[in-house]
Amino acid sequence: MYPVAANDSACDDGDACTTGSVCQSGNCIRGTGQTSCDDGNPCTDDSCDTTLGCKNQNNTSACDDGNPCTSN
Repeated sequence: MYPVAANDSACDDGDACTTGSVCQSGNCIRGTGQTSCDDGNPCTDDSCDTTLGCKNQNNTSACDDGNPCTSN
């Protein structure tokens, strides 16, 4: 059997909300980066589920459509 050399390659830590996971001493080490789930839409609440990834749920927050002829 040939020895396996350790490496610092990218790997999947199983957390959809982290980025930058790397192999270290034969294990996948959790990344320190965070997945950005901001969709740029003020009418959604943006979050990240560790299994499913980004979630952008509709909300009822007040917003400005930029039209001075409308309200609410």
